[in-house]
Order: sequence, then structure tokens, then C-alpha cells
Amino acid sequence: MSDTKKTPKLARRWIITIGIFLIVQLIFFVVDGTFLEPNINDSGNLGARLGRWILDSRLFTEWITPYAYPFFNLCVTIHVIAILIQAVQDIFFRMFSKK
Repeated sequence: MSDTKKTPKLARRWIITIGIFLIVQLIFFVVDGTFLEPNINDSGNLGARLGRWILDSRLFTEWITPYAYPFFNLCVTIHVIAILIQAVQDIFFRMFSKK
């Protein structure tokens, strides 16, 4: 009985996760290359310099480039990694949970 209650919750969570991912991708697609791109202020502090170093790395300027704006590429990468971690966690939970 508890397994049938967990399945709809799991399916609902995945539908919400994929829905949010697609909505964010749509927003990025619409905003990319327009005047609506956020302007990241590099005011010289350590956090801003570190962020700029990450965004200007080859990973987000040459390898992972679905968008022209590197910050969007970073966000997509983090989102995909989070989804993959959740998928692996759900798979292991389903495999090793008591039935």
C-alpha cells in the first residue's frame, strides 16, 4: 500500500522538476542575446572575480554553449547536474527500498 502512495508522489515531483526546467529554458531562450540579459557587476570583490573566472572559463565559453550568455550556460549546467543527482538518488532508493 505504501509503494502505491510513493509512486504518484515520485511522478508528480518529476513532472514539476521537468516543468520548471523547461520554463527556465524558455525564459533563457527568450532573453538570450537581447537587452534583457542581466548585467553582472564585477565590483572588484573576491566573489565577483571568482564568478567571472568561472564564467570566462573554456567550459562555459567553448564546451557547454547552448546560449551566448555564459551565466545562462552555468545555470543550465548546475540545473542538469541537480536533476541527474536526484535521478540517481531516486533509482537507488527504488532499488534498495524494502518492498
